[in-house]
Amino acid sequence: MQGVLHQFFDLQTIIWLLPIIFIFHDLEEIITIESSMTANYPKTNFVKQALKAREKLGSTAAQLAISATWILLFISFITLMTAHHSSNGGGFLLFTVMINLFVFQAFMHIVQTIMFRSYTPGIVTSLFLLIPYCLLSYNTLVEHGQIDWHLVIASLPVSMIFILIFLVGNLLGRYFIR
Repeated sequence: MQGVLHQFFDLQTIIWLLPIIFIFHDLEEIITIESSMTANYPKTNFVKQALKAREKLGSTAAQLAISATWILLFISFITLMTAHHSSNGGGFLLFTVMINLFVFQAFMHIVQTIMFRSYTPGIVTSLFLLIPYCLLSYNTLVEHGQIDWHLVIASLPVSMIFILIFLVGNLLGRYFIR
């Protein structure tokens, strides 16, 4: 099975799939965010806090689209730099950071779906795109000797910094779309 996957997904393909996977995932969120805000969820403390946070961070499709554009700019730049430098053994730190954030994003969607006991925006693409892509990416990068556990561990603090950078996109969405 892995041989078949490697036939279609070489290192360059894995790198260039990053923004494409992100776009599909965020399209699901943008399309479904507003209808999910009016859904009838159980009124547990977690659900109340999650809905309040979602409202503060921007809960309209337009606000989410601005946030997604902000994030896509970073992802596209990282993809371009990684693809350019991968041919000469360049570093994969920022690419690994993006994969880490995809895993975190998928995990959050799974937790929200369990806690909300209902569909949450992004869960379908998390299960069928993000998680398989991340597993394939980690596997391919390890097989090509581009990452090891030291790089994954070193990328975790940088991943936290990128969460803050990406939250700026939410602020921009709230600023431009009121």
